[in-house]
Amino acid sequence: MKKIFIISFLIAVLFACNPAGAQIATLNINEPNTYVEYPTNVTLTDAVAQYFIINAPQDWYTAQVYTVNLDSLTGNHTKIAVVLAGQYSDVESTWTTISTTNWIGTVPGTGVDTTMSVLNATENGYRRFKITFTGTGTGTTRIDNFEFKQYLGLP
Repeated sequence: MKKIFIISFLIAVLFACNPAGAQIATLNINEPNTYVEYPTNVTLTDAVAQYFIINAPQDWYTAQVYTVNLDSLTGNHTKIAVVLAGQYSDVESTWTTISTTNWIGTVPGTGVDTTMSVLNATENGYRRFKITFTGTGTGTTRIDNFEFKQYLGLP
């Protein structure tokens, strides 16, 4: 009986440490363009991390900025953690975290949107980016608009 309890506990810990994620969209930036936008509304919950994949192969090092318009809908998201990660190639299996930002939720029903812009000013050679949104607390938050921009730097 003790072994069953320990095995069940380890399986529960495994699932807790590996939260489910849902992809919102794959966006493509092809040279000479350096900008992409996703204007479709997306609702975030505290149950599932959601993310964008941006394929952005450039022949230059780039700095990145993403802008997101967030609106608290119901309940109380105490914050939303937003992680920008990069990959050098789509055959790579791991993502390298570039930056982490926490958005503090607003009072639902106030009609006040929050627009957040996050700049990574350190140029890098990543060709793919992943931006993950993870809500904490209980409630829902809407992404009203999402934008991603690269600033060309060193060749």
